[in-house]
This record gives sequence, structure tokens and C-alpha cells, in this order.
Amino acid sequence: MIAFPHRPKVGRLRVRLVLGLLALGLAIAPAAGAPTGGDPERGERLYRRYCAVCHGSGGRGDGPNAAFLEDDQPRDLTDSRYFARLSDEHLYRVIADGGAAIRGSRFMPPWGRTLSPAQLRDLVAFVRTLSMKSPLDGPPLTGALSGSALAQELGCPVCHRIGDLEPVAVGPDLTAEGSRVQRAWLVRFLKAPHPIRPAGHQPLWRSRMPDFRLSEEEVASLAEYLMSRRHEAPEPGPGSTPPASLTQRGREVFRQYACRACHTSAGTGGRAAPDLDGVARRLRPGWVARFIEDPQAIDSLTPMPNLGVDAAAARAITTFLFAGAPPRAEPPPDAGAVSKGAVLFADLGCAGCHRDEGAEGRKDIGPDLSGAGDRLKPEWLSEFLVRPTTIRPWLAGRMPGFRLTEAETRALVQFISDLKDDAAPPLPERLRFRGLIPAASIEVGRRLASREFLSCASCHIGGEPPEGSPEEWAPDLRLSADRLNPDWIVRWLRDPQRLAPGTKMPTYFSDESSGPEEILEGDEERQILALRDYILSLGAPGGAPEGAPTAPPRH
Repeated sequence: MIAFPHRPKVGRLRVRLVLGLLALGLAIAPAAGAPTGGDPERGERLYRRYCAVCHGSGGRGDGPNAAFLEDDQPRDLTDSRYFARLSDEHLYRVIADGGAAIRGSRFMPPWGRTLSPAQLRDLVAFVRTLSMKSPLDGPPLTGALSGSALAQELGCPVCHRIGDLEPVAVGPDLTAEGSRVQRAWLVRFLKAPHPIRPAGHQPLWRSRMPDFRLSEEEVASLAEYLMSRRHEAPEPGPGSTPPASLTQRGREVFRQYACRACHTSAGTGGRAAPDLDGVARRLRPGWVARFIEDPQAIDSLTPMPNLGVDAAAARAITTFLFAGAPPRAEPPPDAGAVSKGAVLFADLGCAGCHRDEGAEGRKDIGPDLSGAGDRLKPEWLSEFLVRPTTIRPWLAGRMPGFRLTEAETRALVQFISDLKDDAAPPLPERLRFRGLIPAASIEVGRRLASREFLSCASCHIGGEPPEGSPEEWAPDLRLSADRLNPDWIVRWLRDPQRLAPGTKMPTYFSDESSGPEEILEGDEERQILALRDYILSLGAPGGAPEGAPTAPPRH
């Protein structure tokens, strides 16, 4: 410590003030060569992927993983007084080298091997914004349950066209899934999907693997296809049981790198990453060792940081994680089942959520949801989202179950119900549904729908499979009363091409003289209303016409 000579009291105060200002200036001013020029918008995206699970979406240190970090809680990044003392260079070093580099939190990992210098600067720039906001500004990353965001995160645009929403890969890369997982586990998972990463594959996203209600044969074919997707490098064999010393070394390295900050092991630890207690039943040891050594070489988008673990330490950690698990060999994939699985993978739209270099890209396998708010009843939609059923059994794709919460269901119903055709002209009052269905109108509609006139059962499902190829089939009209808005049915019958350009539904009422003259004196509007009333009656007991075709059962 430097000793100053004795001075008058006023002089000593002046010196202390100067030294204090100098120290403050050194702390908050960037040093020579300090990182500058980061982009906070890019930094926000990085923050969400790598940091928010511990530090929270708003930076207050309240992320979903924070509660599991014992007394070593994440730093509150909104503390403006604390962050005013720190230079950008200091923040850069903490993010790059981790908490241990500055004798800080042992749970703060180093990101310098995972992120580029430019990305680190972007993160610094964004972290700066967190401490500059007033409490009234709210968090920079919204945690509100937005229907559009939820639809995006669940992968709905992968199968459906929904306005401007673009499909996003919300699941893990399956390019080499056969090198990663074990067949027995994969079969169980496809039968009954469940969360692997409590914080989500993309942290804080609400994405999840849906339940496609696969048959035993479909599960087997899909598993064979995925197990055939492997790295070109040869997989190591089961090998012999490793020595106990290597297991002990792995336990020590596991503690050294504070892996339990994110992973649960032996019932304790974080929830940001997969539970490691079941890793020996789920993953293959060769893949785990390579992933620990260089996560980004296996999955460029993984939130797992590159900790600089060498090959020997990675093998030791893997040995510790797989201790007690007997080595097992698996038979080679069956070529016929692989081919069937590849078709199923494409038909279900798996490539929309998962990257797979050998699979087809996006396919339109679900209905266009444009105008769905005009078409669907909210109460039916709510039930359908919770318990999906088959609407179009001729399609190979199917609506999966997402295990939605009540709040998520409400948000999605509100979002889809708002998808309306604002450009559509208002329906004349005389054509609006008044809640009553006269029996005489039903009988007229039944005659119109018969083979004598419009022959609706030639395409629409109701009993036996309709005539023609499955590509020409149409939805079951018996579901219409519960599912469709009566006024939308009228709009649809008047001009189906206006609502769905390119639809295979014929336009029967294109002008005032197009309806059958022998029914209701050729009055097209009254004929349309009679058809609407007949369609709405089909859901009631005994409402379906005699001999109407029905759909074959579908799992």
C-alpha cells in the first residue's frame, strides 16, 4: 500500500476524491484494446440460448435453473450500480473464461471456446442493456404466453401454413441419431415421448416431442430408419469393463467442471440440461465421449459449452456416467424397415423440426390455417388440441398430441381464432345462422346432397370409404356441427375457391342459375341454406343419410 505524507484535513479529502474518481474511471472506461462494437440484438439471441436458463429472461438471476444452484446463485444482471463499476473488458473476460477465472461462481461456465470473439462482444453489448433499463421497462425477453410464439416454438408452421410464421427447426439434429442413442430406448421414446431436456432443446422455448400415436409397425420402421443414420467413422465396440480407477477419475473431473450446475446426477443438480441418471440406458458411450470433448462438432447449435475437456478426461467422465451399465452390441439395421421408416419420417413432417441431411425438407401435410378463426369453433378447437382425432384419414400425416397445459391451450385457441379473413365481404343478414334447423330444410338439403344431385358422399367420408382415390376424399361431414361455424359453411358453399384457392371442392353455386331448378324453384341462396342445415344435422343421432359412406378406422 502506498503511504501518503501528512497533510491538512482538506488536502487529504481532495486526494481521496481524486483517487476515487480515478479508480471509478479505470473501472468503467474501456481499457486499451477492450472489446467494443458488439450488436445487442445479436447478443439477445445468444443470451436466450446460452444464458437465460440461469440468469433469467430479464437478467434478474431468476432463470428456471437458478433454484438448483444452492447458495451460488446467478448474478442479477440488472444491478446498475454494480455493473457501472465493470468495464466491457472485464465482462468479456468473465463470459469467455467463466467464473473460476475471476474467483467467482464455480457454476458460471467459460464460453470462450464455444462463441467467437464477435459473439462474445455481442453478448457484452446486450448484457449492458439489462442494467440500463428501469424497472418499468420490463424484461427485454417477454415471458408472456403469446399464441403466435407458442405456435412457432411447438413447430406448428412445419405442417401448417400460418400467415407469416416460418417453420423453425425446434428439435435436435437427427443426422447421426444412430450413433447417439440406443435402439431399445428409442423404441420406448417413440411409443411414449417425454421431456429429455427440462429447459427445452432450445432453452426457454416450449417445444416438445409430440405424440404421433404410432402403431407398433410404424415405431419399428421409424426406429430402424433413425438407427441407420450414423457417422461415417466406425463406432467403437462394447469393449471390456473399465477399471475402477477410471470411474473415480471421471467422478473427480465431473466435479471439477461443475457439471451438476446444469445436469442432474444421483438425484441432485440443475435442470438446464438432460438428466444424467438415465444416460446409460439412452445414449451410446462413444458418442457421449466425443460430445463432451467438443459439443459443437457434434451439434453446432447445442447450448452445452465447450469446456476444453481433453479426450482422456472425456473418456473418464463417460466411464463414470456409464458405471455399472453392461456393454451391449446392437444388430445392423434392416434395409426394408429403414426404407419404410424414411417414408414415414417424411410423411409425418419430422424433417421440419429436426435437421437430417438425408431427409426431405418441408411438406404441406396439414391444412392451411389461414382463415381458421372464421372456420372453426373455439370450443371444438380447444378439445381437438388436447385430444387430437383424425379429420383427414387419407393423409399419411397426422395431428400429434403436444401435452398442452390449460394456459397453452387457451393461448393457441385465441391465436388460431384470430386468424380471420378480414378482406371477406360481410355475410348478408338473411344468410346468417339463427340457431334453428327446420326439419323441412334438412330434408331439402338431404335431397340436394344425394347422388341424384350433388352426390356429396362420393368424396366426403361418412361410412364406407368414398369412391375414387384417397386423394379425392374430403372430410367427414358428421363432424361439421361440432367443428365448423355455420356461417362459414355458407361462405364455403357459395365460393370455395375464394376461401381456399386450388381446393378440389367443386363450385356448385357460381351464379344465380347454377342450382337445380327442381329444388326450391332454383333459388340458390335457399338451396345453400338447406345444405347447411342438412350438414349441421349429420352430427345428431340418426342424422346421417341411409347408406352414407364412413371412414375406415384409424389408430
